[in-house]
This record gives sequence, C-alpha cells and structure tokens, in this order.
Amino acid sequence: MPETYYKILNADGTSPTTNFDYSPYLPKGGTPGKWLPRIDGAKIRERGYYASKYWNMWYAKGRRIFEVELADKFAPTDAGAEHQICSSRMRLLKDVTDEILSEYRRKEESAAVEIPQKEKWNIGPDNSGMGNVGAMNSGNFNLGNSNSGKRNRGSFNTGDANAGMDNVGDRNSGSSNSGSENVGHRNSGDSNEGSYNSGSHNRGHKNSGSFNVGNSNSGNWNVGDRHCGFFNTKPAPVYMFNKPAGLPPSKISIPAWLNKPDPKSEFEKAPESELLAALSLPNFDHEIFEEITGISKSDFDRRLRRTR
Repeated sequence: MPETYYKILNADGTSPTTNFDYSPYLPKGGTPGKWLPRIDGAKIRERGYYASKYWNMWYAKGRRIFEVELADKFAPTDAGAEHQICSSRMRLLKDVTDEILSEYRRKEESAAVEIPQKEKWNIGPDNSGMGNVGAMNSGNFNLGNSNSGKRNRGSFNTGDANAGMDNVGDRNSGSSNSGSENVGHRNSGDSNEGSYNSGSHNRGHKNSGSFNVGNSNSGNWNVGDRHCGFFNTKPAPVYMFNKPAGLPPSKISIPAWLNKPDPKSEFEKAPESELLAALSLPNFDHEIFEEITGISKSDFDRRLRRTR
C-alpha cells in the first residue's frame, strides 16, 4: 500500500519555512492542483519540494494540511526520524485538514490518558515535547517512545537523531550506544562501524582502542584482529602459557570444562579425554596452570590414575 505524504502550508498558501507561494497550485472543487514545475537535481537538504508522512511534525494552529502526489522521493540517509523527504515534482491532491484534525481529536477524547497541550500535536499519550508519533517523549519529532532527545526513530533514546533504542548520544544507527554517530550496537565511543567497541572510529567489533580496522584490538591504528599495540598489520600472535602458541585462534580448542566459572569443581567431574585435552594445549605448563586455576600436577595424576 503506497505511503501517504503531506504538505503543510500557511492559511494563505505559502510555505511556513521558505515563504514559497503555493496558492496557484492549490486543489479546487475536489480537483487536484496542477503539477508544480520540475526542479532538476532535487536532493534532500539542498533543493526540491518537501513533504512528510507525519503531518503533526509540521503542523501549527491555523495551517492547512494537504495530501500530495510525488513524482519521485529522495529520503535522508542518516539516522533519525524521516521527518521529511524531497521530490523533483509534486502536486497537491486535496485539503485534508478538517478530516485529519477531527480524527486526531476523536482519538484524543477517547484516550485513557489525556494528551496534554493540544497545540503540540503529538500522536500518542503523555508526550511533553511536540510533533511526536509515540508515547512519553520529552523531546520533539520522535517516532517511538520514551525519548528525551529529538528526531529519534526508536525508543528510550536520550540523544538526537538516533535510529534504534537505548542510545545515549546522537545520530546512532543501532541500539545501546553511549557515543555518537555509531553504525552498530553497544558502542561506548564515537563514529564506529560495528558493535561492542569502547573506542572511536573503529571499523569492526569489540575494539577497545581507536582507528582500528578489524576486531578485538586493544590499541590504535591496527589493521587486523586481536592486536594489543599500535600500527600493526601482520596477524597477531596468540600466546598460551606465556609463549607464542604457533596456531591461529581458530585452531585452538579449549576443553569444555575450562569454559566454566569454577574449573576446580569441573575438574573433578570431567572425563579422562577432557583432562588429556587440557594437557595437550600448546605450551601446557603445570606451574602456570596451577597458579591460575588451583589445579596441580598431582591433581591430574590422581584423576588420571583413578580413571584408568
């Protein structure tokens, strides 16, 4: 089903934002208005005829709401609510002000909770901002719920122009970010393209530094994975028992009983094959293993004698 777009004009037919006079193009007697002249090179935020799916984001008392037909649509590509699009050509189909406002007031009157301050034109209950489509927003022009910023497309955002949920920052395309301009989830820095980064300007996941292209780096300006340092491009060596393992992480298999929070307890229940698998880990060292887990060489000897 095609989406409906609206153009909001002043009572005299002029644009509230540009003062362009649309009056020669207004619909009359149930007949759509004539097409406006084509604008070549139409581009959002540069040139074109603007319209919105959300009349309430632009409406103010005394203005008129027109349903429009668009020759094409150029939408914003950044995060946040699509509060408007532009087109190279447009015509005004009909004045729907009375129809829309009567439906809005009907829903308002039947709402379980009174919608405060009618002039703010929120669609949903308990908004203290304006132009919101949702509930409990304290900012403006949000499409969602419980936002305290503006132009968010999602819920529980405390910044601006986020497309997701639970963001504390601005212009995030994802959820649970505490920085700004992240494309991904759960970043605590800025301008990351990925998830779970705690630094900034990373292209990848789980980096705790900045300017990394890869995953799980804890330094800066690394190209690759798992680097702990700066300006590295070669594969990072994997250390086991304080020595290079000589194997990539994908070739190292940790026994299941060592993936539990209490290895000493799990040790007593593990089958012989799992104990032998631990002893076969690259560079296995009994002293280091006991220092970390509390499991000694004599514990291994006892368990392995008992199972034979």
